[in-house]
Amino acid sequence: MTSDWFEPIAAIRDIKMIVIVVSLSFAFSVILLGLLRDIIIITPLLFYIPIIVTAYWFPKRAILFAVSISAVNIIIVYFYSYPGIRDLSITTATASFYVLVSMTLIISSLTRNLKIQEVRYHGVFDYSEIGILLAKAKKDDHAVIEVNGKLLSILGFDSDTITGKPLSMVVPEPISRHLLMDQIQMEGRPMIAEFILTRQDGTTIPVLISGSRMPDDIFILNIMDISDRKKSEEQLQRSLEEKEILLREVHHRVKNNMQVISGLIELQSAQITDTETQRLLQESYERIKAMALIHESLYHSEDLARIDFSIYLNKLISYLLSSYGRTRDEISVDIQLQVIHMNMDIAVPCGLIANELISNSLKHGFSGGRRGTISVRLVNAGEKECEFMVSDDGVGFPEGLDFRNTTSFGLQIINGLATHQMRGAVELQRENGTKFVIRFPCPS
Repeated sequence: MTSDWFEPIAAIRDIKMIVIVVSLSFAFSVILLGLLRDIIIITPLLFYIPIIVTAYWFPKRAILFAVSISAVNIIIVYFYSYPGIRDLSITTATASFYVLVSMTLIISSLTRNLKIQEVRYHGVFDYSEIGILLAKAKKDDHAVIEVNGKLLSILGFDSDTITGKPLSMVVPEPISRHLLMDQIQMEGRPMIAEFILTRQDGTTIPVLISGSRMPDDIFILNIMDISDRKKSEEQLQRSLEEKEILLREVHHRVKNNMQVISGLIELQSAQITDTETQRLLQESYERIKAMALIHESLYHSEDLARIDFSIYLNKLISYLLSSYGRTRDEISVDIQLQVIHMNMDIAVPCGLIANELISNSLKHGFSGGRRGTISVRLVNAGEKECEFMVSDDGVGFPEGLDFRNTTSFGLQIINGLATHQMRGAVELQRENGTKFVIRFPCPS
């Protein structure tokens, strides 16, 4: 097993040594020949090749190599140059000593930094928990030039199977074309998309692919296995659907229970002859109906946390008009809402307040067949304050009656809900009929 991988490495190392020895022998041969023939031109350029390749291939030993070669060069010049040119030759050899050592120091330092960066790159590349693939443009397709171990384990391939092969072997052509063309259009900015890839054994796997364009028409694709995430998302989705079904069922049953209570009250009211008691039971019936409508709206709503208050108000007003034997031709209804979707904490008190005030308008403001208009507003009065207004142009609220201190159960409900549950304040305006304004903190 050891020789299988050692032999190629040893062969490469032998080639490097041959290059260094041959180039070094040539340099010394030329210099020695020049000295023996009294040729003054002795240049360190001859040593550049062995020095550069040694500094690049063996940076740790390069300085010692350069010092040794330069020293040997000085010795050769000293012994073999003619006396008449010895000083010039030694000066030239000494200068070359400085040049060669300095050049070797610079190249070996850069080479060491380059190798450190290369080790870091391979560390990140090989040990990344995300599959990485490098592809280079070739004619009409892209060829895979390098992959890491994580990608091989994700797709079930081995390196020899896909290295050098078309990218479409790993990533289907429509997907790869989509990724790479988007990269060209996006001018190198990374893009991310989810795809389904086919493993070598024929099974499919969901992956998240991010791609980026690099220099020299090389593309890098990061491929992450998201099977676990997909399973978690599916389980979470099933759990949410089950909870949604359960919550809808709760609202449905609450609505049904309220309808049962309303029915019992209606049956009890039919057996009572006292007019005042019947009125009180009818008012209780209407209040329960108003709350049941909220649960019915939530049951049919896509958002189980909030209701569409506009739809709810229209249903409530239609029910109240029918209960009092009035039509929309007789009583015009104007609804204007800036805040449409409301949670239960605000929708229930607003619904009950609307029920009380609209009922009062129909009973007292438009008694005797009087026609008119009921207006409902829900607007933003500030950054954190809302106004809920219910008004009519009927006969008006009785003068001298303090709505905050009254025996009327309906008005007590309005004050209690507005001040305690909604943490707001109630204001009565008597101009052109009756208008109740409830200011409260806007729901977040």
